[in-house]
Amino acid sequence: MKRLSTLLILASAAFLASCNADKTTPGYTYMDDMYTSPSLETYEPAYQFANGLSAQLPVEGTVPRGYHPYEFANSNEGYEAARTTLSMPAEFDAALKDGKELYNIFCVHCHGEKGDGNGPLVMQEKILGVPSYAASRLPDITTGSMYHVIMHGKGIMGSHASQLTYDERWKIIRYVVKLREDQE
Repeated sequence: MKRLSTLLILASAAFLASCNADKTTPGYTYMDDMYTSPSLETYEPAYQFANGLSAQLPVEGTVPRGYHPYEFANSNEGYEAARTTLSMPAEFDAALKDGKELYNIFCVHCHGEKGDGNGPLVMQEKILGVPSYAASRLPDITTGSMYHVIMHGKGIMGSHASQLTYDERWKIIRYVVKLREDQE
C-alpha cells in the first residue's frame, strides 16, 4: 500500500511538473527540432541568401494567382490597339446585375445613373466634360477601349486598375454596353 501511494505521489508530481503556467509557450516538447520551424521572419537578416535578406523577390516570370496581364501601353497607340483588338470575354454576357452594382459604386458619381454624363459631381460642377455613353456622342468606343480607359484612365478620368479586379472591370463594361444600347 505504501508503495502504491508513493508511486501515485510521484506520478502526480511528474504530471504537475510537466504543466506550464505560461500559455504562450508550448511547454516541454519531445524532439524539439521537429516541433519548431526553421522559418525566417520577414525582413530579418538571413545568411542563407547572397543578398543577406530573408524577403526575396519572386522568380522572374511568375504571375500572381488571378492576375491577367494587360499588354497595351498607356499611350494613344495602346488605346487604339485595345479599341480595335480587345473584346469582352463571352462569360461576362450575363453579368448585368453585378455590373450595375459595381457601376453604382465606381462610376455613377461622374457618369450618372443612365450613363448620360450627368452624375452628381457633374451637376455640382465639381467635374466638367464627362461624356455621355450614347453612340451619337462617342461613336468609336468599343469594349476594348472601355477596358483600356479603366486600366489607364483618359482625360480627367484616372486609372481604376488598382480598385477593380479583372472580372469586375468586364462586369462594369457589360453594364456600360447596356446603358449605351438604352440611349439609342
